[in-house]
Amino acid sequence: MQTKTARESIHENVVAEPDLQVRCFSYEDAGVRVPAHWHHSLEILLIDTGSMEVNMNDTRLQLQMGDFVLINSGDIHSTSCSEHARICVLQIPYPFLKSNIPEYDHIRFRTGSCGKEETDRTFRLLLRQLQECGGQNFRLQKQQQPEQRPGLSLHFKSLLYELLYLCISSYQLPESEQNGHFNDTERARLIAVTDYVNAHYTEPVTLQEAAAVVALNPEYFCRFFKKSMGITFLEFVNQVRFSHVCRDILHTDQSITEILARHGFTNYKLFRRMFHETYGCTPSTKRKEVSGR
Repeated sequence: MQTKTARESIHENVVAEPDLQVRCFSYEDAGVRVPAHWHHSLEILLIDTGSMEVNMNDTRLQLQMGDFVLINSGDIHSTSCSEHARICVLQIPYPFLKSNIPEYDHIRFRTGSCGKEETDRTFRLLLRQLQECGGQNFRLQKQQQPEQRPGLSLHFKSLLYELLYLCISSYQLPESEQNGHFNDTERARLIAVTDYVNAHYTEPVTLQEAAAVVALNPEYFCRFFKKSMGITFLEFVNQVRFSHVCRDILHTDQSITEILARHGFTNYKLFRRMFHETYGCTPSTKRKEVSGR
């Protein structure tokens, strides 16, 4: 399932449900690619239907229905789903992890299967039970009177702690395997650059500006970024813009010209080519398909 090879690298702030202390939800993806991003939280994805490609550091994972992936804190990753995929997501914020696992800063988890079928089956079951108990169902049940939902958050937390115990006991990498693809300096540079692109992608973003962010010579920076991310810096900027444009095209009624301008995508010919390579049709056709009109 693993071969060599990004939700932007963009720092994603994970906002947890106050009563649950984590974020648990599912979503249906219309084929939008999410460029390289990172977060302090531990993120676990379970493919409910369809398929997903996850690029993480120097690894590409091709996930099918029933597969799951653990994305460690600080890992730079991107995702791309098949159309109509449904993804279950559990995001566990760093403060919660640190308070319950004091040694968390020195721990890394396997990205997927631990090699034991029964353990993997239990892991999937816990993820599905958390989805059933938490997320939208939890928010809907919160609207009921307390006597109508006794022990709901307690049940969720018991499942969560059981999952964390399983992570520690069965999915923790040995210390000898915990070194990631990037060293600390490289990771810091990539995080700084991707955060910069996320903050300025609606504006003209030049290679020289990005290189200055991490105090590198533009020529060296260009080679470093391509080697680390597998794409050029300009391709990454276009991917970030493209993902924002696609979301607005698929989920708003605004004109495509207006959307492109707002997200800094000035090369319409390039956009049309990228869109057709992704969806196999024009933006207008895809919008009608998604909206059902």
